[in-house]
Amino acid sequence: MFFLLRLCLGLMVLVPSLAHASFLLENPGDGLSYSGVGVISGWKCEAGGPLTAHIYDEDMMLAWPDPIPLVYGTQRTDVRDAGACDSADVGFVAIWNWGNLRSDGTYTVVVQEDGRELARRTVQVTVLGPESQPQFLSGASGECRIPDFPTPGETTTFEWNQGTQHLEAVSRGPSNDLGECEEGLTVEPGEMCSGSLVVFEQGVDFSFFVEADGRGCVEVDIGIEIPCFNTAEEFENLLSTFGVSGIEVTKNADGSWTIDRFPSEL
Repeated sequence: MFFLLRLCLGLMVLVPSLAHASFLLENPGDGLSYSGVGVISGWKCEAGGPLTAHIYDEDMMLAWPDPIPLVYGTQRTDVRDAGACDSADVGFVAIWNWGNLRSDGTYTVVVQEDGRELARRTVQVTVLGPESQPQFLSGASGECRIPDFPTPGETTTFEWNQGTQHLEAVSRGPSNDLGECEEGLTVEPGEMCSGSLVVFEQGVDFSFFVEADGRGCVEVDIGIEIPCFNTAEEFENLLSTFGVSGIEVTKNADGSWTIDRFPSEL
C-alpha cells in the first residue's frame, strides 16, 4: 500500500477577546500531536527580555539541553488590528524540528521571558526518521486522499514533502464515491470508482479517480506509488507495466473519464 499518513490540521482564530490579552503562545497547541519541522510561535506586546523555549520530557527533565531562542519582532498586523497591542512588531517564532527529540512521547514546551515562565503546553510527538537519524526522514514518498476535508463533499490530496517533513496539500475538489467500476461509467473530476484486479498474478484492490485538473489516477495495493496520467494511452501503458490488460478508458473534453471496458475477471 502507499506510504500513507494522515494529517490533522488546526486553525488558530483571532477573536475579539484578545484585545484584553498581552501575550499568547499559539504554537504548539496544548494536547495536540506534532512531527517533522514546525514552529514555536506567538506574540507578546512588549518583551522585557530574551524569549526562549525549553522542552521537557514526561518526568519534567530537559529533553533538549539548550534553550531555543525565539526571534522577537515579527509583523503581526492581525494582533494590532484586533486591539491587543499598539504595535504590529510583536510576534515571536523559532523553527523547530520535533525529530530532534529522538523518540515518541509526551513533552512539555515552556516559554520563558528572561528566565520567567510565561506559558507551557503539553504535546504528543511522533518521530518519523530512522533511529540513526530521527531528525530527518529521507527517501520517503507517498500521498493520501482525505474525503470530506476540509468541508463535506470535498476531497483533498496530500503529498509527502521531504523539506518540511510533512504531507502537504496539493489539490482539492469535490468528492464522490461512485462504487464499483463498470463499463459505461463516467467518472467526473472529484469522483472515484473501485474494483479488484489481478496484478502480477495477485488479486489486489483497485481505485480509479479523477483529480480536479482532469488527471486520471489509480491506486492499487501493491506497495508502490503510481503516477497520474493525462491520456488513455498513458493509462494503457501504465497498466501494461503491471501485466494488466483488458481495461479501456476515454478522456472526455470536460475532464471526465469514461470506462469503456472493465472486465469482472482478468
